[in-house]
Amino acid sequence: MPESFRLHVVSPSGEVLDRQVVEVTAPGLEGQFGILPRHARYMTVLGVGELHYVDADGGEGLLVVAGGFAEVSPQGVNVLAQTAEDAEQIDVARAEAALQRAEARLASPDEGTDVARAAIALARSRTRLQVAKARGIKPMRTGIKTVQMPIPGEQSGDEVPTGGPADETD
Repeated sequence: MPESFRLHVVSPSGEVLDRQVVEVTAPGLEGQFGILPRHARYMTVLGVGELHYVDADGGEGLLVVAGGFAEVSPQGVNVLAQTAEDAEQIDVARAEAALQRAEARLASPDEGTDVARAAIALARSRTRLQVAKARGIKPMRTGIKTVQMPIPGEQSGDEVPTGGPADETD
């Protein structure tokens, strides 16, 4: 078995990955960087993109990460990501909705729009969709349809909007 090291990825929502690997490639602010066994100590800021790894058994994996830090030490690689998502778990419909929201915010920003945050959301959504397309992942859902149900004792007359997906944040 080839020499390996530990890859540990966490995000604010919890542990994403803890695995013995032989290779990691991740997005830095200055471009992609690669880690192999016995790599020198290294610390960098993560950009938005794909974190690719090859595990000790030869299997490959892919995460979509955005923001945070990566630390390389003799014990392995620790990734503290603002967001990290396994490529197989990408919700295409949610990523498409996030892309549309980010594009709309950037196309006509108002005074309260955080343009930098919208640009990061745009890059993250595009990366998620590119990864999903490359992996052949189809939308998990097509939208949420709501139906107005009468409430006993109340008169119906006010219309409730139906048929659109919920506004999810990414």
